[in-house]
Amino acid sequence: MASQSQFNPYHCDQCGTANIVAAPVLFEQGTRTYSGTFHSGASQSYSAQAVTPPNPRGYARAFLLWGFGIFFACFWGVAGLRAVVRHPNSTGTMERPIAFLVILATLCLMGMVSNFRRIARYNREVYPRLRWNWEHTYICRRCGKPRLIPS
Repeated sequence: MASQSQFNPYHCDQCGTANIVAAPVLFEQGTRTYSGTFHSGASQSYSAQAVTPPNPRGYARAFLLWGFGIFFACFWGVAGLRAVVRHPNSTGTMERPIAFLVILATLCLMGMVSNFRRIARYNREVYPRLRWNWEHTYICRRCGKPRLIPS
């Protein structure tokens, strides 16, 4: 059975070779997973690391950062309010710190909602375009030049 050579219409702009490969294929070929009795993981070649696909942004980091501020302000605000309820004659000295903590909690909540909206917008509008570009990028195996081929 004779093998038929495939015609590659794409050539590298820099070196002129037809030895180009899609970025997802290069990433898959250079990524190896392994598992043993006590450990498992993955190893990657340098070329696979260079063409790593884009990832959507997660909400965990924003939640932890802003959540800490909200928790701090709410915890000490409630503690101050409880002190005012227990000792009503100390209302004059606790009024400003409690107001500050309420404002701080409100600002942290607004910051968290703003971050969540920005992350959602990125994942909805920017990430799909980055992913499409990555899927349609071809890399020259000779010189390493990337080329976007919208086919």
